[in-house]
Amino acid sequence: MTVNLELIKLDMDEICISNINRQIHALTSTIGKFKIQELEKRLLDINPDCSVTLLLDFINSDNALDMLESLDQEITICVDAIDQKYEKAALIAACSQLAIPIITCGSSSGRTDPTFVTYNDLTKVTNDRLLFGCRKILRQQYHFRKGPKPFQKNTHKVPKWNVLAVFSMEQVTNFSEEQSSSKSSSFRRCDNGFLGTACFVTGTFGFVAASQVVSMIVKDELLTPIHPSPQMNDTLRIQDNMGSKI
Repeated sequence: MTVNLELIKLDMDEICISNINRQIHALTSTIGKFKIQELEKRLLDINPDCSVTLLLDFINSDNALDMLESLDQEITICVDAIDQKYEKAALIAACSQLAIPIITCGSSSGRTDPTFVTYNDLTKVTNDRLLFGCRKILRQQYHFRKGPKPFQKNTHKVPKWNVLAVFSMEQVTNFSEEQSSSKSSSFRRCDNGFLGTACFVTGTFGFVAASQVVSMIVKDELLTPIHPSPQMNDTLRIQDNMGSKI
């Protein structure tokens, strides 16, 4: 069986020294270069027939919907590895409106045991502050159905959003709310944060996400995010219009 692989990579981040411990295209010789351009070289060296489209940009609350709508290719599955909750929520909301299946990844910071990495519907995620924050924004700003609140026992059945999330059940030690808080920004700093990141954990996140992508395609069981309400359309459009005026 022949599989025509087409990948669209969207990022504007540069490789820095802190990436070398966990990213295959991050080398001493590639520091300062754009990640997606170096990754494209790696992919084509493995499979020259692979079709790779590069979008040198960041997803944010203003452009997420327009960015997806502007693509000529039909997206089979979107894999989200954004590490900022507002941008992550904007991408999930846009995929929901456009009926694009999406797999989102939670935080690997501070985790050291890859056997705790698992997956579930985003409404069922526990022990992940990044996904907690993203979920709260989706409920409050994009009118997704109400889900469980962080650190509270869920006493009612929560309707699924059909957004698959990869996350770790491992408890993070020496963790404070003040240290974990960060402002929403599409700009990245060249560090791993105070918790650090282990390659054997981040790699597991990627492999779990990839396994679900392959499984959904092979089984023809693509999960289409549940469109929450007509109000979300207005929210996304208002943000897009505001962004276009800047």
